[in-house]
Order: sequence, then C-alpha cells, then structure tokens
Amino acid sequence: MRAILPVRVLKSAWVYLLVAFAVLLVMGGLLARWSYDNNDWVRYHVQELIGQVHALTYTQPDIVPTPSILAAAPVFTNTATTVPPTLAASPTAQPGASHLPQATNTAAPTAVPTATAVPLPAHVALTGFHHEYQGYNNCGPTTLAIDLSYWGWTGGQKTAAPILKPDPDDKNVAPNELYAYALTIGYDAYIRVDGQVDDIKRFLANGYPVVVEKGFTCTNKDHCTGWFGHYSTVSGYDDAKGQFTLQDSYFGPNFKMTYADFVANWRAFNYLYIVFFPAGSQHDAQVAQLLGPALDVNQNYHAGLARAQQEALTSTGEAQAFAWFNVGTNLHSLKDYAGAAAAYDQARQIGLPYRMLWYQFGPFLAYYYMARYQDVVDLATFAINSVTTVPGLEESYYWRGQAEESLGQRDAAIADYKTALDRHPGYKPAMQALTNLGQAP
Repeated sequence: MRAILPVRVLKSAWVYLLVAFAVLLVMGGLLARWSYDNNDWVRYHVQELIGQVHALTYTQPDIVPTPSILAAAPVFTNTATTVPPTLAASPTAQPGASHLPQATNTAAPTAVPTATAVPLPAHVALTGFHHEYQGYNNCGPTTLAIDLSYWGWTGGQKTAAPILKPDPDDKNVAPNELYAYALTIGYDAYIRVDGQVDDIKRFLANGYPVVVEKGFTCTNKDHCTGWFGHYSTVSGYDDAKGQFTLQDSYFGPNFKMTYADFVANWRAFNYLYIVFFPAGSQHDAQVAQLLGPALDVNQNYHAGLARAQQEALTSTGEAQAFAWFNVGTNLHSLKDYAGAAAAYDQARQIGLPYRMLWYQFGPFLAYYYMARYQDVVDLATFAINSVTTVPGLEESYYWRGQAEESLGQRDAAIADYKTALDRHPGYKPAMQALTNLGQAP
C-alpha cells in the first residue's frame, strides 16, 4: 500500500516548490541580461531547470493549435490565384535584394538557362573550416561563422551573435538576417528554396559549402527533447555511402547524415539553402550560373510550390503537415494570401510541432493579410507562451501588435512593439510600427 503524506507535509512541499520556482524565475530574469561573455553552460542548465519546474505547473501542447474554422484546401494549379490589395508599404530596396527569396509578382517565371551539365564526382570533401560548438540559442551565428571560416573569416559566434541576436534568449535568427550581416563584413549570398540533393552536391563540387535550415527531433541522449529548427553547413558528400558531411554546431565536425534523413529533416523549412561567398562579381556570376533555374525567384517559388503540392498529396503524418506548410509558404511568397492561409489551415489541422512558430512566420503574415486578426493574436500568443523560460520571439510580439492595432487595441499593440524592441534592440519593423503610432521607439 502506498504511503500517504500528511496534508501539512504536502502543503509544505508546494510552498517549497513555489519558492524554488520564484527563485528560478528571478535567476532567469538575471540571465536574460547577461552578456555573451558569461558562461553559456550555466545559462543553459539554469534555463533547463526553469523549464522543468515550469513543466510541473503547465503542460505544453505538442502541436500548434488547430484552426477553429478550417478553410477549404486550395486548388492545386501550380500558380498563384489571388493577389489581394497591398496592406503595407513595400520594403525599402537594399543592395543585393535580388539574392533574397522574395518574389515580386505572380507572373509566369522568366526562362533561365539550366546550370551547366557537368558530371558530378562521386565524392567531395571541402576542408579548411574552423569548427566551434554553439553557445546557448546560437546555432545561426555559429553556423554562419563556421561557413565563412572556409572563406577566411576569422570571426566567431561571439563576434556575430551580439549583432544578429542582441538578446541571448532570441530563439531564431532568420536567413535574411544572416544575409544582411554577411553583407556588412564583406560577403554575399543567395538564399533559395526547393533545394535538391543534386543542388547541394553541385555547389560542393564547385567549391561552395552550403548552409541549410532544417528540423531535427531531439532525444534524451541529445540532452534535449522535441522538435527544433537548426542550421548546418554542408561540407561534403559521398555517393558510395549515400551521405552528406556536415560541419554542425550542435552535433560536431564532420557529422554524417544520409541523403534520406537529410531530405526528411529539410522538408520542414521548404528545402531552404544559402550559399555564402566573398562579395564580388566573379563569385556572384559563378554562383548565379550554378543556381540555374532557381536564379529567377518567381521560378524558384513556383517550382517549390509544385513540389510541396505533390508532397501534400502523397505524404502522411508530420511530413504531410510540413508539405502543406510549404504550400502556404510558397503561395504567400507569390502573394496568394488566400491560398496560403488555407494551406496553413491544412497544416495546422494535421499537426505541426509547437516550436514551428519560433522559426517561420508565414501564418502570421497570411492570416493578417486575410484580415484574420484574431488568428494572428491567438497564434502569436501561443508561440510566446510556448517558451518555458524567457520568450525571445520579437517576431511574435510584432505580429501580435500588428493584429491588435488592426483590431483597434492601440495600447496593447504599443506594449507588444516595445516588448519586441526589448527582446531585439533595433528591430526595425517594431521601430517603424511605433513611429507610425507617434511613439518614440
């Protein structure tokens, strides 16, 4: 028979638990203000402890909330069908903007010559990388540093991270943020989606390492649990073994991954890849040639859309959810926001890992442009609450503010914009939103 503790003992246990929880919250607040020079090991383990205590009083759902009203699935035609009125000012043009994966319209893609058909070697192993293991939440800056070390950059994650993510608790550095930082230190890049195994191999065979954004599921042996987004630098491949070699900031140097596992993990991020190189016309021209049809941004998204549609019809389970999410991402990039919102609804209905909204914000954008403001508020709030420690999700605060502003909740919007800036000082969208409301950023 189980022993039953006296009520006073149980009450004391809860008091001690609550006190411990309060202490950990204070420690978490102090950690949030630590600089990158402090001990990442201490930060990580204290945050883990906070998360474990938090789990005793709050159960985190495994998936992103399903939609309360499911929009009809978009009809697959491999073309964007709806172009709603523009609701926000166009972004200011920037140097090298054509290198970013931003489609400009839904017109038929421009014909681009295919990449030179040169037989690929069966084995490639690029060398000269300076590997380092990532610090807390530092996969983006660390992967960038590893990749650029191949080209001679001597900086590291402690050089890049304070600029890319001023708040150490920021959970995500977006590809365009990596690109923008690279421009400031003498490097350039192309960002594209719909990557194929042969695309990666072609760049490697021509001397260009490739950064990919993909997912992976932690197990207890990895000292973490659940699904996460993660960057890796691909440095080689071996056809005989059917595997890539990764310089991975988490799993270590020369980490091997089969082509099949690589593609399965890559699907969650629309097969996005980034090719960095020293700025200059010579490398630019060579990378552009190697991109082939993907050089044209519209063509790249149309190809990605066709692939995602096919996978949405042929996959099951989480893979199908990712495929539908990619349909949404490609459609919103082609400015078909109605189709994108419907595709995101399908992905949520099947079930997306709860951390998905830490890294990709297409649903916020698509629902916002379809005037589904409460959906934006609900999803952004879910993303913020899903972080058991300090939520460094400036994008979620920003989009929640946008939706609140559209719902007439001005004070709530201002508070969220200011929190976004607190989480990421200098975050331009929040600064602009505050300026538009007559508030000092």
